[in-house]
Amino acid sequence: MPAFISNSGYSASQISAMQQDAIERVREMQRRAREKLESSNQIASAPVRQQPVQQAAYRQSSPAVPAAPASPAQPFQGFLEKLGLDGETALILILLFLLINEGADQTLILALVYILMV
Repeated sequence: MPAFISNSGYSASQISAMQQDAIERVREMQRRAREKLESSNQIASAPVRQQPVQQAAYRQSSPAVPAAPASPAQPFQGFLEKLGLDGETALILILLFLLINEGADQTLILALVYILMV
């Protein structure tokens, strides 16, 4: 490495020391990542405890109970379907509402209306 002072104002020895420090930090992060990965692999490879056969047989003979509806990943999906809207259209409509209330540029509002019609 040339022994000159660059525009940053650091000498070559200072830059070398900073590089060594950065290398040590990278090695430390890699070591921690390996430890995390190994510990998560140990947890994942732990033996799974199986249920006793009697309980499994009982569940098979019991009447089927309807499962509770899962909470949807998109809570407004049912609402939008009832209105006949997809997510993008609803987003543009909300954006239009906000822009109109804020007194936004009419050209922008007309462009969004055009997008809705196309």
